[in-house]
Amino acid sequence: MEDLQQGKVPADSLANGLWIGEVPSELRDLSWTEKMLISRVKHNYCIVKVHVSGMSKMKANVVSHSLRMAKIYQALPPSRDELDEVLAFMYIGPNVPTQKEFHRTSLLVRRNKVAKALEWLKLNHADYADLEISYKNLSGYPEDEPPVVVNFTQSTGSNKDPESTASNGEEEDEGTEEGDCPLVVHGLTGIDLEYMGKHCRYEITARAVEYFKSGGKVLGIIYICSYGLKIHLHHKRFEMVSWTQIPTFNKPW
Repeated sequence: MEDLQQGKVPADSLANGLWIGEVPSELRDLSWTEKMLISRVKHNYCIVKVHVSGMSKMKANVVSHSLRMAKIYQALPPSRDELDEVLAFMYIGPNVPTQKEFHRTSLLVRRNKVAKALEWLKLNHADYADLEISYKNLSGYPEDEPPVVVNFTQSTGSNKDPESTASNGEEEDEGTEEGDCPLVVHGLTGIDLEYMGKHCRYEITARAVEYFKSGGKVLGIIYICSYGLKIHLHHKRFEMVSWTQIPTFNKPW
């Protein structure tokens, strides 16, 4: 992580096949939502949960599952209604979130940043040559709040996951009090995907809200706070790829 923050190639990354090459400035430092807005193919539906403890420590988790059929967009960014079909946002904390809290998450959109990224892709990526850049859709995105509905649940308790809490219960809350909020991505596999595929996205979101409100558990294998953006240059669609997508094995619903 230190090498990446300093703009250096991490040691052994070439030998391990983890280095994707130089990333143009237009595609660097994109937020989670901005990456979704420039992805021409969407495979997953994502539920983002931001949890602020009573001690003001913030952390975020993303649970994603595969869509029955991938969405391929002829115009980007998608409209806010289209984004709402693949993204849901839950906020748990002692108070209703303000712009200050929103700016710590990865859910805000910088319209100018998205426009430059799409313009670069249209000029430099074969699969974006016929893309229509919808500046009308882009102008509809706010910059000081998430582009989807915020499902708020009031809670003053700890934000530490029950399965990772010691028996004495004296551990500190997780997350940060200032700066960017850590974001962890979880994936669902196997029977979970088969079950969830039978229900509409609104029911899935409602089940997720109820699950987390009741203290439900999510098994995380690793915690990493950065995400990679992988560009397929050889006749493949440009896709957002999280390097830290990890499976959950507990029954989530």
